[in-house]
Amino acid sequence: MYNDPILLCFYNILQSFIFLHANTIKTLECTHSSPSSIIQRFPSDHKIPLPQNFMGNARFIPALTVAVLLLNFVVSFSTKITTNISTDQSALLALKAHVIDRQNLLTTNWSSAFNICKWIGVTCGSRHRRVIALDLSNMSLSGIVPPHIGNLSSLTWLNMRNNNFHGSLPVQLVNLHRLKYIRLSFNSFFGEIPPWFGSFPRLQYLSLSYNNFIGLFECKELQDIDLADNSLEGILPKEIGNLTMLNTLHLHNNMIEGIPEQIGDLLNLETFGLSSNQLKGHLPSSIGNLTCLRILKLYNNSLTGIIPHQIGNLVNLEIFNIHSNMLKGHLPSFNNLTRLRTLRLFNNSLTGDIPITLGNLRDLQVLDISDNDLSGTLSSSKISFLSSLANCTDLSFLSLGRNPSISGYLPSSMGNDLLVSLQYFYAWSCNISGNIPGEIGNLTDLVVLDLSDNNLVGSIPTTLTRLKHIQWLDLSSNFLSGPLQIEIGNWNVVEYVDFSGNHFSGAIPDKVCDRNNDLRYLAFSGNLLAGILPRSLINCGELVVFNVVDNKLSDTFPHWLGMLPKLRVLILRSNRFHGSIQSSIPTSFFSKLQIIDLSHNHFTGLLTTQFFQNLKALKKVEYRNGSYWYNVNVTVKGLELEFPITVRKPIFTTIDLSMNGFHGEIPEVVGELSLLQALNLSHNNLIGPIPPSFGNLVAVESLDLSFNKLTGKIPSQLTNLTFLAVLKFQNNNLVGPIPHGKQFDTFDNDSYRGNWGLCGFPLSKQCSNDERLAKDEEGNGNGIAFIWKVAVMGYGCGMVLGISMAYIVFTTGKPQWLVRMIEKDLQNKVSSWFQKKRN
Repeated sequence: MYNDPILLCFYNILQSFIFLHANTIKTLECTHSSPSSIIQRFPSDHKIPLPQNFMGNARFIPALTVAVLLLNFVVSFSTKITTNISTDQSALLALKAHVIDRQNLLTTNWSSAFNICKWIGVTCGSRHRRVIALDLSNMSLSGIVPPHIGNLSSLTWLNMRNNNFHGSLPVQLVNLHRLKYIRLSFNSFFGEIPPWFGSFPRLQYLSLSYNNFIGLFECKELQDIDLADNSLEGILPKEIGNLTMLNTLHLHNNMIEGIPEQIGDLLNLETFGLSSNQLKGHLPSSIGNLTCLRILKLYNNSLTGIIPHQIGNLVNLEIFNIHSNMLKGHLPSFNNLTRLRTLRLFNNSLTGDIPITLGNLRDLQVLDISDNDLSGTLSSSKISFLSSLANCTDLSFLSLGRNPSISGYLPSSMGNDLLVSLQYFYAWSCNISGNIPGEIGNLTDLVVLDLSDNNLVGSIPTTLTRLKHIQWLDLSSNFLSGPLQIEIGNWNVVEYVDFSGNHFSGAIPDKVCDRNNDLRYLAFSGNLLAGILPRSLINCGELVVFNVVDNKLSDTFPHWLGMLPKLRVLILRSNRFHGSIQSSIPTSFFSKLQIIDLSHNHFTGLLTTQFFQNLKALKKVEYRNGSYWYNVNVTVKGLELEFPITVRKPIFTTIDLSMNGFHGEIPEVVGELSLLQALNLSHNNLIGPIPPSFGNLVAVESLDLSFNKLTGKIPSQLTNLTFLAVLKFQNNNLVGPIPHGKQFDTFDNDSYRGNWGLCGFPLSKQCSNDERLAKDEEGNGNGIAFIWKVAVMGYGCGMVLGISMAYIVFTTGKPQWLVRMIEKDLQNKVSSWFQKKRN
């Protein structure tokens, strides 16, 4: 009998069917095949017994034929399903054997003890119960894809995204003719994209992004291609125009150099991304044929020429991003792009007037035309591009920065009927003049306001306190004046405030941080501020950068700022701070500082060991979560340079205590600051030797100890400083030979002038023998010098002992054995000498 329960059930039904109809059908009407031949289709040991009048049932034959054929199909189908499921199971187990499963997702679940259709990531079809989808995304799997996967012949969906598969793709994948969806992005596959990818007859979606593939291929049925973040290079092939069904094409972050004119044949294309490649030359005008295009991203390339006017044909365009290229010429007309929401053209070389027709783009939300050479007026006294933007009621991002030909003054209509939805307003490095209108305080959704590096005058309007959502306020490098009446403490979420480079006077407001807030960057540098630092600063628990350089502040050292747990930059340069820094400082204070500039003040007293011991961030790299990036200016290597400060790790580290009245010796503990890149202790009254521990400052690039009263020799350990680029030891009382080797051979006389006791290269003064010997002893190390001293002492002691023993021996004649041995040895030597003379 049949072992399969489905066949057994069907056999019983069929047998009942035959006997129920045997006595009711009288004549045979079908002569195409005999009943016996039909019955022979069954196995010989399972023939159905026929009734006696079977041959007389004419109408029974067609029904019987259908039933028997159906039974035969079920037998065949059941056998095929069993075979194919077994094949699918073997293919998946082979895949499991080729991967490392760190999360143990497949280890226990993918087992023959479970139904394959219940395995994790496996989906079977409802009709044939074959594997139709395999989703192994985000499982932290690593390994290769074995050729056995090509046996999953019913597979339509393959997703292995975000794992660590590597190697090349097996050619057996070409057997998966039913594939419609392939997603292998965020892995480590490499090699050429197999040309047989083009033979998938039903493939619609392909994502191979974030791998190391090279090459391209053609597949006419494809609708979505994502090959971003690979190693594709060269010019896109002309054959790309054959992908007429293509809807999405992502090729970001590759090394593609050109776009062919045939790109205009992709009439169904809606998304086209070629950003961060190596595109050169002009943008093809045929791109104007892509009237279905909604998203066009070509930023971070080297495109030249003008933006073709055919761009105006893309009536469905919503996002146009072509920033950071080398485009020039005037802006084309965007009148027809009524659906445009984002227009980013910054960092090019575009010229000419900003067209007032931008105001016709009523759906515009983002407009960034900064870093060009565009011109226009902001004033409301005549028609201006800014006033035309009143029609763009959804505009939330406007950046005009670094267009020096944009001039005029900010209209008072800002905040009333103009830019009412604005959240981000960047207008730095333009030619904006006049006052800051009080009405700008009505833009209550503002998150960023950057008006730095302009010609603004007057005072800061108190209405800015209405900006409850402000996070970034930069008014630096203008001509603003008057007292700072703003209470920054009213801004709950502000992170960045820069009032530097103006003419503000009076004191820093007491309520600058009258309660806890998110303030991280606070700068008042380059003003006329006086008085003391407000003690409310200790409430700024998130503060990272505090900069008051070049004011008239008069206060003692603010050791209480050490309470700020995240403070990384403290710049008090060029003020009237005074007194010592010897106050008792808890060990937890200033532990995150990486830039300390107290130069050009009136500090006095000793350099305390405790202060330098607290600087833990200069001893060990500390990585932290979070994100910010601020730029600060510090004087290093004789120049004022700009350095970035990040939350994750120190990018630049410096200590500048120059131009003060510090005295005493330099603490040895300074040599423990192994991450320090610049140290300036010049123009003080420091005495004593240069600590040999400075040889441990392995990251230092600039070392300035000039104009002090340091004595002794330059430690040879300083030759270990292989990054040293600037060395200033001028005008001290240093003596002895200058160390040589490595970086010390690159410095000239200027590094040592004013030290009359120094000698040797690069100075013209030669070292004496005593100095040279001392140099050799120091150069060979204290251990070797000590050994030579011991040896000399040993030879001296031995000589004295030998002479004494000889005198005793030859005056007393005892001991006799020693006398006889010496006499015999002398006789032998005398005899040998005479023998040589005779010969």
